[in-house]
Order: sequence, then C-alpha cells, then structure tokens
Amino acid sequence: MVKKMTAEFSEQAHCPVPVWGCVLIGGKSTRMGSPKHLLRREGVTWLELIVRQLQGQVEQVVLVGRGEIPHSLARLQVVADVPGLKGPLAGVLAAFRQQPKVSWLVSACDLPCLESAALEWLLGCRRSGVRAVLPDLAGDGQVEPLLAYYDCSCRNFLEELAAAGLHKLSGLVGRPGVITPQPPAHLHGSWRNLNCPEDVESL
Repeated sequence: MVKKMTAEFSEQAHCPVPVWGCVLIGGKSTRMGSPKHLLRREGVTWLELIVRQLQGQVEQVVLVGRGEIPHSLARLQVVADVPGLKGPLAGVLAAFRQQPKVSWLVSACDLPCLESAALEWLLGCRRSGVRAVLPDLAGDGQVEPLLAYYDCSCRNFLEELAAAGLHKLSGLVGRPGVITPQPPAHLHGSWRNLNCPEDVESL
C-alpha cells in the first residue's frame, strides 16, 4: 500500500495539472450596444488581444459562450454556457465540466488592456492548498473574479454555488483555499473592464 501511494504521488509530481485559459464571451453587452469581444483596439478585436496574452501563459485557450468568433480564432474550442445558470458562473462551470482535470486562468472579454505580467502574477500566487485566486485590487474586500485563477480542485465549490442558486463567483470568498491577494499597483490596469462607449473613448 505504501509503495502504491508513493508511486501515485511520484506520478502526480511529474504530471502537474495543466493550466488552460478561458475567455467568457457570453455577456449580452447591453450597455455597450454591440458585442464587446468584437470591438477593436489598434485594428485587433479585444478577444484576439486577450487570447494572445493567455496563449503566452497557458497550454490551450477555450472560448465559453455564444457569439461570433474572429476568423483568426476559428480553431479554438468553443464551449456553451451551462444551461439554466446565469452570469459568469455559467461559463466558468462549463469550462470545468468540459475539462475537469484542468486548472483555469479565466478572463472576461472586456479587458483589452490585459497584460501578460498580470497573468504571471496570478500564476505566481499558486501554492499547495490554494483553490482559487480572486484578486482584491483595493484591499477592501471587493474581489475581481473575472480575471482570476481557478484551480481544478475548485470545481466542487462552483457546483455548490450553482446548486444553491448563487450565481456570483464572489460567493467563493471565505471558502477554504480561496485567497484574495492584492496585486501590485502597476498591474491594476489589466483588470480595467470597459462596459459602455464612454469607457472605450477614455482609453
């Protein structure tokens, strides 16, 4: 028995859980008036910008939700939101159900200022026992779950939220292994989400 457990531990040590990227494109973009993931910055869609940053940090990128996909991203896997759920939880849980043995860097589609350094910081927060990293930019308890890290061990918590009818990912706060560190100030721009035309004009 001891030898078997040792062998299993050794196998896990040499086969770490892969980290994939998940971009949520299922929002209605009501305030923006058009699909946010297709808006452009310097001639490139926001979705392409975000995927480009993720691809530098993860093994694969998956798009979750409905919406038109730029031709350049046509080869990426697209997963539908979990039926019957609302909000980002429907997308994040869909990614977990599709690939249960994967940990995820999750990004909303309205973060065109996302920098690779912010993703590196999120990955750097991982350690034994951490099940999710939900950044708290101001240190005031207001977390940012839509540019965050979700370990594969977090799935049960997400399923519990869904079963309880709780649709906000911030409902993970306070659960074992869910940490809310404060990113360095120079990285905060990566969490700047743009919701309306006035936000875009301010770029």
